[in-house]
Amino acid sequence: MDLKGRIAVVTGAGSGLGQGLAVALAQEGMSLVLAGRKREALKATAARVAQHGAECLCVPCDVAKLEDVQRLADETLQRFGAVHLLCNNAGVAPFGMADDTPIEDWQWVLGVNLWGPIHGVHVFLPIMERQGVGHIFTTASEAGLYGSCCIAAYNVSKFGAVGLMQSVARDLRAKNSPVTASVACPSGMKTDVLHRAQEHEARGTAPKSPVLQDFEREVAQVVQDGMAPIEAAKIVVAAIKKDQFWIFTHAHVPETALRQDIAMAERNVLIDL
Repeated sequence: MDLKGRIAVVTGAGSGLGQGLAVALAQEGMSLVLAGRKREALKATAARVAQHGAECLCVPCDVAKLEDVQRLADETLQRFGAVHLLCNNAGVAPFGMADDTPIEDWQWVLGVNLWGPIHGVHVFLPIMERQGVGHIFTTASEAGLYGSCCIAAYNVSKFGAVGLMQSVARDLRAKNSPVTASVACPSGMKTDVLHRAQEHEARGTAPKSPVLQDFEREVAQVVQDGMAPIEAAKIVVAAIKKDQFWIFTHAHVPETALRQDIAMAERNVLIDL
């Protein structure tokens, strides 16, 4: 896919991989629509994008709300007249075991991490098909390939995001659509995911279990040792240009997923369907 001179919409653009994607796409010569909930964070990303000469529009948006995503598309078309790349990147990641996760957190996480991409596909895919060109990318996670302790809601949402994009890609191929799709399953990155998770936990009253405390320490180390978001973003952008469906920023991810499947099968947990 030729990106130069085209229009990209990036959700969750205020920090982390979203900000990295915005910068990497600006370096490719794209114009950017930056979407997110925090206006000041979007302005910070816009300032970085401007350093590369890219035209930019900031749109406050909660991807869990269909009306917000529709407004995002409307403002994009009003400003630029087209949209060629949608990066469904917004995400949240509170920690907690399945039985300790409040229903409100399940709804929040699934609203952003799964309904966000669903809303993006629902709103932007028809626009791209009418144009005769486009690509929809979704940020899933290593956690979308195998389950882990202490992130039940996050796991479910990212498994759903992977399944969504697999189905979308196959649907598009089946009808010979000019639009393509991809999904990324990154591993550890230097982002503020731990800070945001702890900030969310602070609003509750339940004390943290020893297991959860140990998990947070492990996550803190993974984040500290993680890949810089801009480096992950460059991997993603290179894969999109090659029309690659599966995007792995870390070599161990597909290997680990395969080992998990084999281990589950050896324990007779998998059901032969």
